[in-house]
Amino acid sequence: MKILAVSDKDDSKLQACILKNMPFLQNTDLIVSCGDVSKQYLEFLVDNLKKPLFFVEGNHQFLPPQNETDNYLNKALFDFYSKDKYITSGGINIHSRLETFQNFIFVGFEGAIRYNKGTFQYTQKEMAKIVNKLKFKIKLIKFWDFILKRKQKEIIVVTHAPIKDIHDKQDLCHQGFTCFKTFLEEIKPVLWLHGHIHFEGQQNAQITKYKNTLIVNCYGFHTININDKNIEVTSNIKNLQ
Repeated sequence: MKILAVSDKDDSKLQACILKNMPFLQNTDLIVSCGDVSKQYLEFLVDNLKKPLFFVEGNHQFLPPQNETDNYLNKALFDFYSKDKYITSGGINIHSRLETFQNFIFVGFEGAIRYNKGTFQYTQKEMAKIVNKLKFKIKLIKFWDFILKRKQKEIIVVTHAPIKDIHDKQDLCHQGFTCFKTFLEEIKPVLWLHGHIHFEGQQNAQITKYKNTLIVNCYGFHTININDKNIEVTSNIKNLQ
């Protein structure tokens, strides 16, 4: 399976590459967004590549102007009236959901740690509640796979925020979620895709192998090729060389 992963910027270089039908984009199976890109950008990717899209929202999702007092009310109204919020921008919002694609189960968690009154932000406790719910569902699936002797699907996690102590930073806004580390230890996903942490200076990749999980900061755009247990990641800068 080949994934085109994007995050945190509407990259005009990628758009140009798509219009030129550059070789590194051929045979893409799935588009994954880790958040903080525009709906128009995602629609461009889907329309031109004609591939399915899984996404989560970042912490800079735009909602109608609001003040601090009605922030939570507006978020609740947005969720209530957006009945099709899981299918939008030509793709599926996988926050707090499990979606199967080929031989993989995708799990998604939106937003970042709460640092102000903005939307799509969670305290450690709030995110832990969401993560534990999905963790239970995955363990239940694995249990029935074992009982029925079905082949177990590998898990791929898509988040906006990073894992605590892996690719995160010290300032509150860019700290990772502790519950992500627990999820990583217990569920053992084969791949973890995140955004939120922008590259600095000449940095063009942030890829870490933690036990059996490959963790990729998808800032900009990356291609990920998965062939059995082998995973090859190519960063956006190298794609253009």
